[in-house]
Amino acid sequence: MSINKTSRRGAVSGIAIALMFSVGASSMVNAEPRKSSTEAMIKYRHLFMETKGNHSQAIKLLVKKKLSYSHIIAHAEALAAMADDMLTLFPAGSMSAKSRALPAIWNDDGTVSAEFIKQTEVMRSEAKKMVEVAQEGNYKKIKKQVGKLAKNGCRGCHTDFRGEESE
Repeated sequence: MSINKTSRRGAVSGIAIALMFSVGASSMVNAEPRKSSTEAMIKYRHLFMETKGNHSQAIKLLVKKKLSYSHIIAHAEALAAMADDMLTLFPAGSMSAKSRALPAIWNDDGTVSAEFIKQTEVMRSEAKKMVEVAQEGNYKKIKKQVGKLAKNGCRGCHTDFRGEESE
């Protein structure tokens, strides 16, 4: 059964909206608005990043097992759409002991650093290329682009802007 582009986008949008409402609702219950807002953003950011990772893992599996191109395209489109929202996940003051985000993400005034913006632009570019390559329908090219996205897009941020996992 084929999934058309509109229904894929609708599914991705629906998931994003559900996540936003669940995070928003949990922050409304808390008595400390500023603190709960920061904690909610950190939780949402974590869920967002896990979701990106799951899309990447799905693409790798689909390529390895030479499964559905339409599903590869759907996951690639989701990654590209999520890449467009990366900078919104790091508002000033959204760092805490619960977050792996490093101070290098922000300037002293709380704005996002030029280095972080540059790295997210690289990731966005590689994610958009992933969609283009997936639409060509060549597993070898898709696999190569997955590697480029991981190396140039994901690893750059993880190396410079993400701290060690706490136990």
